Amino acid sequence: MSERAVICNVGDQEWTLMRTHGFYRIPKPAAGQKFALLIVADRTDVIDNGDNHRLEVPIHARKIAEDLVADLGDFGVFVCTGETPAAEEIDRAERRLVEVAKRLVFEGDQEWARSHNYREISDLHRRAVKRLGPEREWAYEPTEMTACPACGERIRPGVAVCRHCNAILDERKARQFGLTESTAAAQARRRPAPAHARQ
Repeated sequence: MSERAVICNVGDQEWTLMRTHGFYRIPKPAAGQKFALLIVADRTDVIDNGDNHRLEVPIHARKIAEDLVADLGDFGVFVCTGETPAAEEIDRAERRLVEVAKRLVFEGDQEWARSHNYREISDLHRRAVKRLGPEREWAYEPTEMTACPACGERIRPGVAVCRHCNAILDERKARQFGLTESTAAAQARRRPAPAHARQ
């Protein structure tokens, strides 16, 4: 009878892992859920001995699961003892997530004090701040900007009207908020000119 093992993820990341015996996706918890599960079944791997001699090797589900989570313990991923995660296992994984996040925030603070360079702060450090909730200047994530098709200035994606040239970029949204060409132009006239333009 085929055995199976259950991997539980209480972290906020999805993991995609490739092995010679298969492709595995460890899901992250859905919104409002405490954990997500991946069921792992026994598999067979094939070893090529050369001269067209191939040897099939059975791999037990538990061994596969333990290999998959070997480096993911710090991220809230573990192999359940039973068919479903026990409350103590979930608590232990969540406590470890918090401990690791505290260490990462401390590392981020030290790096920021040393370099004041956003590029020296990793996504792991920023995720740790999100998990724990403290505000950190170094955890700032810049908003992705795009170029206005009319004037080429950098703007936030999804805006209805370009703040630089007043081009209407999304007519439906502009109408919804009463931003016609005339109102956009009027708002531009009321807006102070940039410092370089006033000199």
